Amino acid sequence: MWAIYNSFKGWTLYGLNEREVQLVLNTLSPNELKLISICNLTEKKWELFSSVKHAQFLATTGQAKNHFPDVQIEASADVQSDYFIIKPQKKILPRLHERVEIEIDVMIEGNNKIFNSKTVDLSEGGIYFKDLIPDWVSGYFIVVISHLNQNHQIMCALVEDQKIKHRVQVMSEESDSHYLGYKKFLDQLRKIKN
Repeated sequence: MWAIYNSFKGWTLYGLNEREVQLVLNTLSPNELKLISICNLTEKKWELFSSVKHAQFLATTGQAKNHFPDVQIEASADVQSDYFIIKPQKKILPRLHERVEIEIDVMIEGNNKIFNSKTVDLSEGGIYFKDLIPDWVSGYFIVVISHLNQNHQIMCALVEDQKIKHRVQVMSEESDSHYLGYKKFLDQLRKIKN
C-alpha cells in the first residue's frame, strides 16, 4: 500500500495500490512530480518522488487508446451561437506583499531546457526577472532561487496580460513547506535591507 502527498496542491491520498499510484501520477505535470512525496506502508518513511527509484509508477497506464474511438465533441443544438464580450473596468488594487528589491540568481527548468536570470525584485506573491522569460516557459513551473548557498524552490506561473514577459506569480500554497521556507528567506532579506 502507498500514500502520495502533493505539497503544491496540499492533498494526500492513502491506501493506494500500484496501479492507482500510476494513474494519479499520470495526471501530474513534470514540475508537479518534483513536489510529490511518496510513502510505502511497509517502510513507513516519506520521501520525494524519484523517477529512478519509483520507476514502476511511470508506466503508461491509461494512456493507450486501444479500441476506444477518437474523442469528438460536437456542439449541442441547444447552445446559443450569439455571444458578447464584457470588458471589466480595471481596478488598481493595493499590493498584498512588500517587494524586496535585490538581485539574486534564479533558474527555471522545464522542457529539457534551463533559463538562468537574476531578480529585480521579489515578494511572497511574485518575482520580477531581469531578463525576458523565454516562450517555452508556460503553465506551472518551478523557480529555484539561489542566494548564499541557500536554494528555495517554489511553484510559479506567468503573470497574465503582460506584453513583455518578466513577471511570474507565486502559486505555492501556505501548506507547502518550500513556500514557508521561501517566506522565511524573504523576512531575512527585509531585515538585512532595513
